Amino acid sequence: MGRRAISMSVGVVLIVVIALAAGGAYYYSVQSAPKPQTLTVLVDSGSETQQYLTAVASDFHAKNPSVTIQFDPVGFGSMVTTALTALKNHAGAPDVIMYYPSMAPDLGPYLMNLQPAMSSGVINGSDLIKPEMFSGGYFLAPNGTIIKTMGVPIHSVFGYVLVYQKSVFANASLASAFQSQYGFKFDPTTWTSWAQLLDAAQFLNGTHPTQYPLLFPDSAHHAIIDGYLDVAYGYFQNNPPSGYVTGTTPNFWSYFRQMSNGTWTTSFNTLPGYQALEMYGQLIRYQPSLSVQPIGYDQQEHFFTTGSYAMGIAWTSFLPVYENASVSSVAGNVGVALLPGGYTGMAPTFLGVNPYSKYTQTAEQFIAFALSPAEYQKGISSISYVPGTYSGLAEASSNPSLSWTGSFLTFVQSANIPPTVAAVVPALSSFFGTLIPGFNQQVYNYFTNQTTAESAMNTAAAQWLAYMEQNAVTL
Repeated sequence: MGRRAISMSVGVVLIVVIALAAGGAYYYSVQSAPKPQTLTVLVDSGSETQQYLTAVASDFHAKNPSVTIQFDPVGFGSMVTTALTALKNHAGAPDVIMYYPSMAPDLGPYLMNLQPAMSSGVINGSDLIKPEMFSGGYFLAPNGTIIKTMGVPIHSVFGYVLVYQKSVFANASLASAFQSQYGFKFDPTTWTSWAQLLDAAQFLNGTHPTQYPLLFPDSAHHAIIDGYLDVAYGYFQNNPPSGYVTGTTPNFWSYFRQMSNGTWTTSFNTLPGYQALEMYGQLIRYQPSLSVQPIGYDQQEHFFTTGSYAMGIAWTSFLPVYENASVSSVAGNVGVALLPGGYTGMAPTFLGVNPYSKYTQTAEQFIAFALSPAEYQKGISSISYVPGTYSGLAEASSNPSLSWTGSFLTFVQSANIPPTVAAVVPALSSFFGTLIPGFNQQVYNYFTNQTTAESAMNTAAAQWLAYMEQNAVTL
């Protein structure tokens, strides 16, 4: 090795040491000599993550004046197409790609492997929320082997969660009457079963502190598949079907169980599956009739802001709307709790890197910077942004506007996702467009008294298994 090469190597080492000393595990500054670089970041237009990353980009540029961050905002429906077009054509931009869990199977084969960046300390992988990584951060083989780390969670989105008007449940007279009648607290954060939530809805329906007691998703367009999932998860934990893995989180993998011979079958055509559907049917009785107004995502997001509902089931991504005083009559009065039984699902927002970018190292450093405690603290304070790291979530729980995240941090620290279970989701993605509508239709038939809960679940299971066999899908 020549003197020039040795000198360059020493220079790089010194810069790395300085960066580590200044920022712990995070690389806050670009390690090469200042050269003009432009990073393009693909984001979901108007999302909280776009808002957060815009502020992060400003701070990153201030520390690295040679780096300019540009954003490519696209609509949700165009995100996968836009990203795949660039990746398949080996285009150099966008350099950083935002994506959601449902998009992970499509993008997984093409995004850059971030594991080397974690092994070298550029990205602090140990601080990333592990259950969220299994929801779209890892690209998995069917046997559960982690092929690569395709992305990192930048924004924690939990769902479903139980939201409620704090003033209703702080009413001492109502609380006393409720506990006297039902024998447990009038406090959504303490409920241990869906039966207790149903009791509360029945009580509120009789006392009428609001027009409706409960807002619950029931639209066959898509919401049913998520609504049933969260109700069924509680039943599956308490009375697990044979082969069902407990102690995970609600996810599409909850619809399956592994038999003793290693094959997978459906979980919902079992006794706890039937019971969950019967409970689901009771929970939707306390809102406008399904024939009048199906409740989907739009209704969940906007109807609760009217103040007409005492409680509701929501994604945490709806909370900024609920707390926006210019459009919401419940702003400042929203409580957030885990679902009855103490659990929630995870649908984080991820960031990945385009392997054909000219600036992959800078892209990794930008992501690490966005994950840093200092930037997350600013996001928490300015827009109540919910971080995708354990330390960030802990910081959020100490902020009054996000104090509800404390119980969520406890949950994610205890949740365990076996890789073989997580691998079911990517294998299913190719035909979920067929199976979800069929499942939703059967549940809708039950809601409209056209069939029984047992018949609806058995028919849906038969359709799923037949499709898998016909298309040689192996889980």
